[in-house]
Amino acid sequence: MKFDKAIDSALVKNYFNLEGKATRNEYWWFGLFVTILWFATLFLAGTVAISIGLEASGMVKVLNYSTIIIVAVTFLPTLGVSVRRFRDAGRGKEEALIVFFLIIIGQLTLPIGDQQAFIWMPDFMTVPIWVASGIFGFYNIYIALKKSV
Repeated sequence: MKFDKAIDSALVKNYFNLEGKATRNEYWWFGLFVTILWFATLFLAGTVAISIGLEASGMVKVLNYSTIIIVAVTFLPTLGVSVRRFRDAGRGKEEALIVFFLIIIGQLTLPIGDQQAFIWMPDFMTVPIWVASGIFGFYNIYIALKKSV
């Protein structure tokens, strides 16, 4: 599957499809697309913030809002392609959902710049949650690299 077909599959044909399978090519091409979209949006938002003369706190807010927009646009397609990739690698939908949401929870507990984290956690829980999120992230990469069954 080529880049344009992977984007079409994930964003148009299978926007929130948790059934079926996604090949490694579809998964990784869509991941590249989301990464490029992320960097382009943050670059554009940062450039606009600098050009209108926002100070540091205003720039952080612009970048945070840009991040929220990217997450809102790509959340469901990313969930769908991840679940379908797990199924293609011989794993279950429930396992994919658990791994996906544990990674998301770990990311939401990270502070962004001088801003508080989206989800507040007691200090003693922060490191174990980040470690667990990292472990599940590596497991997600392992599954994404597996051959189809």
